[in-house]
Amino acid sequence: MRQDVLTGPQPAATAPEAVIREARRRQRRRQLVIGLAVAAVLAGAAGVVAGTGSPAAPRRVSHPRPRPSAPAVSRPASPGPIPRSVATTVLMWPVVAHGEFPTFGPSEPPAYLDNLATRQLSRRHKLAFAGGDFQPYLVQAGRWLVYVGDGTMAIRDDLKGKPRMLGRTPFFAPAASPGHVWLERFTGRYAFEGRASVWQVSVRTGRRGPAITLPRRSFLLAGTDAGLLLKVPQGQDYGLALWRPGSAPKTLPYSPSAAAGFGLSPRLVAYATGCRAMPNGQDATCPALRVFDVVTGALRSFRAPPGTAGWLPYGFDLTQPIAPRDPVIVAYAATRQPGQRQHRLFVIRLTGATGRPVAVPSSTVRMYPQTAWSADRSWLFYQGPGGHMWAYQVSSGKIRASSTPCCSYAVMAAFPSGRR
Repeated sequence: MRQDVLTGPQPAATAPEAVIREARRRQRRRQLVIGLAVAAVLAGAAGVVAGTGSPAAPRRVSHPRPRPSAPAVSRPASPGPIPRSVATTVLMWPVVAHGEFPTFGPSEPPAYLDNLATRQLSRRHKLAFAGGDFQPYLVQAGRWLVYVGDGTMAIRDDLKGKPRMLGRTPFFAPAASPGHVWLERFTGRYAFEGRASVWQVSVRTGRRGPAITLPRRSFLLAGTDAGLLLKVPQGQDYGLALWRPGSAPKTLPYSPSAAAGFGLSPRLVAYATGCRAMPNGQDATCPALRVFDVVTGALRSFRAPPGTAGWLPYGFDLTQPIAPRDPVIVAYAATRQPGQRQHRLFVIRLTGATGRPVAVPSSTVRMYPQTAWSADRSWLFYQGPGGHMWAYQVSSGKIRASSTPCCSYAVMAAFPSGRR
C-alpha cells in the first residue's frame, strides 16, 4: 500500500480497521509466497513451462482427481475447455520457481501470458515490474497496460514495442477518462508530513494535465465521473471521500474505512461496512457490501450470503470485481467451516429487483485469489479446483476449465487476443 511505502508509524487504528489492514498485508504475502508456490508446482505438474512443446500444439485440459485414500463420491462431468471464442489473453505475474520469493534485479520474475484463443501458455519477461508493496501494481487504460517499473511505465496490451516511462513516480491511479491515468507525487519525506500532488496524463501521447494539490494527508485512489476518490483522515485511520478542487471532501455513505474496499469503476465504488475480526487471527469479515453510484448518489446494499461468515474485502485495485460495463460485481465471502479459512466467490447483479448473491460453481478456495473479466465482458476467470483457471458465463451459468495455473498472483489482467 502506498502509505506503507512512504510513511512511518501511524496512530493506533480502531480494532476492525486495524484487523482489515493487517489482513490485507498478510494476504498480499500469502499471494506472493504460498499461492505462487502452489501455482509453480502446478505449472510443473501440468507441463506448461515456456518453450516446451510445439507452439501450435493445443494445451490439454487437466482436472484434479481424488487420491486413492479419498472416499468415493459422485462427481459431475468435468466441464469442457474455455472456448476459443472468448478471444482473450490473460497476463498473470509473477511466476516463481521452487516456492521462492520473486527476485528483482537483472532477472525479474516472468509472467504467464495465456492466449485463450490459441490455447498457448508462455512466459514473458518483457514487463520488468519493480519490487515493493504497491497498490495498484497495474491498471489498464484503453489498449495500454500501465505498471510499476522504473517509475510509471506503459506498454501496449499486445506487448509489442518497448515500454516507455510516463513519469518517474511509481504511484499512479486509474482515471475516468479513457486512455488516461493519474500520477501522484509527495512533497515530504513521509506522506503524512507533506502533501500529495496529482496530474492526469495521456498514456498514448504522454501529454500531461495541470498538477493538483490534494488536501493534507490524503491519497488518490482513482478518478471518477464525479471527481477524485481520495483516502482521507477519518478519526485515527483513513476513510473514503469524493473531492473536487476548491471544495471540501464528501465522505461516502456509512463513512466506510478505506481498508474495506472491494473495487471501483469510473461510476461505482464498492466497499464494506460493519467489519469485525474473526477468531484465531483469521481475516476480518463484513456483514454488508455497499455499491455507491457517484453520479446519482444511489446506494445498493447486499447482505452476506446465508451460511457464510461475511464478505471479505481486500482493497481496491487488487482484483477486477466490477464488470467493465458495471452490470455485476463479484466478491468472496468466508464460509463457516470450523477451523478452515475457506472463501467462496459470489456474483451479484447490480440491475434488477433482487440482487441476490449467486455462488460461482467450484470456486471455494483457501486463499483470496485474483479474478478477471474476458475481453467481451461475458466470462469471469477465477481459481477453480486444483488451482487451475476456470471460467463462468454469468448470463447462462455455464462453466469451463483450463489447465493454466491460477489465480494467486499480484497482477492478473485480461485483454483481447490478436490485436495488431
